[in-house]
Amino acid sequence: MKKRTDLVYSSDMKDFAPSLIFPEGYIVTDIAAKRVVECAVHSMGEGTELSAVLLDGPPGVGKTFLGKAVAKALSARLLLFQFFPGCGKEELLRDKAIDGSILAGIIPLAVSSSQENKTVLILNELDKADVSVDSFLLDFINESQIFVPQLGGELKANNNNLLIVITKNDLRDATEALLRRCRVIYMNWPSVENEIKLIMKYNPWVTKKLCTIFIETANQLRRHPGVKKKPSPPEIVRLISDCWRIRNEQMSLLEWSQFLIAGILPLPQDRKYLEQNPMSMAAEVRSELAEIMTQKHPKICSNGR
Repeated sequence: MKKRTDLVYSSDMKDFAPSLIFPEGYIVTDIAAKRVVECAVHSMGEGTELSAVLLDGPPGVGKTFLGKAVAKALSARLLLFQFFPGCGKEELLRDKAIDGSILAGIIPLAVSSSQENKTVLILNELDKADVSVDSFLLDFINESQIFVPQLGGELKANNNNLLIVITKNDLRDATEALLRRCRVIYMNWPSVENEIKLIMKYNPWVTKKLCTIFIETANQLRRHPGVKKKPSPPEIVRLISDCWRIRNEQMSLLEWSQFLIAGILPLPQDRKYLEQNPMSMAAEVRSELAEIMTQKHPKICSNGR
């Protein structure tokens, strides 16, 4: 076979993306998202543009948490900006002090930080921002620089040191141009196995059976298109913790069912979509809590009340 001579390889080209060592206790609920972010980290400094990731998916699946974990893994400075309804590029570029003086916004702060430090900039919930922000971010990622007259004019980032992590809650489409420039991954609800791990991390006393009762109910609601406020993993973790806190209260089965439904479905209009009988679920939860207390699991002694 004739050897190809039209392929040129740089001697300093990095040829693989090593796994990041995430903080102890971090549970990877989406391995594909982790690998996409690792590739983005690996590509920092290649070309003139900034390395950027767009993490899409329902609220509560760990998008922001993944960005924070990457910052810790890199020992990087973490900067976070929360978009709000109607937010435009001006809010990213400039801020105002109480006395009315102009301060650097989150983007100039990230650019400045990148001159000397590894920096991870998380831009949270792009859905809430005006669509013009997409074009601004596209230009910033492409050029690695911004122009702010009030802050001295042109500010250029060190693309070896700056990683952009944009999160989105699947409420509006990002522009196609921005999607082409970013590495995009959709983070869905965790698997049952991973959600059990997540619950057990914060509730060491819990059993798999109790976890499954809550997860099966949550997944039924997550799949239903009519449910407006779908139960997220952090909310399930908190509800199970609260069940343990009130385990000794003298509550009727009806009161238990009302407590559970309020925790899983805070919006009354969503409760009509629950397929499981609330009283039946309450009976299962109360029975399993009683079983856990009877067994006197050793972890309860050190972690329970």
